[in-house]
Amino acid sequence: MSLILLLPTAGFSSADSLERSKLLPHYVKLQYAGGIGFISPGIGYTFFDSRLDVTAFYGFVPKSIAKNSINSLSIQATSKLFEFAYGDILVHPFNLGFFLHYTFGSDYWVNLPSQYPDSYYWWSPGRMGGVFLGGEIKTKLFANKTPSAGTAFYFRVGSRVLYMVSLYGNEQTLNLSDILELGFGVAIYR
Repeated sequence: MSLILLLPTAGFSSADSLERSKLLPHYVKLQYAGGIGFISPGIGYTFFDSRLDVTAFYGFVPKSIAKNSINSLSIQATSKLFEFAYGDILVHPFNLGFFLHYTFGSDYWVNLPSQYPDSYYWWSPGRMGGVFLGGEIKTKLFANKTPSAGTAFYFRVGSRVLYMVSLYGNEQTLNLSDILELGFGVAIYR
C-alpha cells in the first residue's frame, strides 16, 4: 500500500526536476580581458541548435590594475555562423557578436552630470555597446570525468561603438590597435 502512495510522488519529483533543469544555464564561462573586465565569470544559454549563445558576465578589474576596482555587467549575443568537425573537436572559426555593457560607480555615469551643459557628451561611460569577432574550439575535455558535455576555448577581438566613432577623423592620433579589445575564455557546457 505504501508503495502505491509513493508512485505519484516519484513521478511528480521527476517532472519537477525536469522543469528546473530547463532553467539551469547551458554553460558557464570564464573570460580574461576582452573589454568586460580583467576576469569575468558568466552564465548563458544556447539557442537555434547551438548557433546563438546569450551570456551574462560579471566583470571585475582589481584595484591593483586600475586606479579603483571596477565592477560591471555585460550581456553578449554570439552568433556561430558556421562550424566543422575534426574528430571529436567542433570548430567555430568565425563568430560574430555584439554586447551591451554597464559599469558601476560614480565615475561611470549613465545620465549626464549637472556640471556639464546639455549635449556636452553624446555618450555615457557607464553604458556602452559594441561588436566583436572571434572563434571557438569545443572539445570533449572533462566530459568523461564531470557532468559536463565538454569544454570550449574561445577568443574574441572587438571594439565599442564609442571607440569606432572616435577613430573616424582621428586616424592621425588613434591607431586601430588603440580601439581593439582582445579577450580569451573557457566555457564548460552541460
